Amino acid sequence: MNTLRKSRLVAGSVILLVFLAGGAVGFFLHHAAPRHGFPGLAAGGPPGGPPARMKGWMLRRLDRELDLTPAQHARIDTVLTRREADLRTLMSQARPRFEAIAARTRTEIQGVLTPAQQAKFAELTKQMDARRDARMRR
Repeated sequence: MNTLRKSRLVAGSVILLVFLAGGAVGFFLHHAAPRHGFPGLAAGGPPGGPPARMKGWMLRRLDRELDLTPAQHARIDTVLTRREADLRTLMSQARPRFEAIAARTRTEIQGVLTPAQQAKFAELTKQMDARRDARMRR
C-alpha cells in the first residue's frame, strides 16, 4: 500500500472515530442527563413552574455553589421571598393579556384548518392546557 493511500485511510479512520465519539457523547447527554442538566453546564437552568419552585431551586443552588452561612441563607431567602411576591403580582397583571393573545392565536389557527383538523387541534390544545395547569400546581 502506498504512503498516500495509507495516510488517507488513517485520516478517514480518525474522522470516523471522532464522529462516533461525538454521537456517543450527544446520546449520553441527551438520555442520561438529569432533567435540568448537569450542575455547572449551561444546559441546566431553573425549573419551570410557580415562583415558589424557582425560589427553592435557586436557594439550594446558591447554598451548594457558594457554601452560604446560615445568616446569608436567611437573608437570601428573604430576598427571594420578596422576588416571589413581585413575580406573582406581575404574573397576575400580565395573565389576562397573555390569555387574550393565546386565544386570538388559537382562533386564527382554527381558521386555517379543515373541520377534521380543527377537532384534532381542539384536543391538542386541551391536552397542552392540562399539562401546563399540572406543571403550575406542582
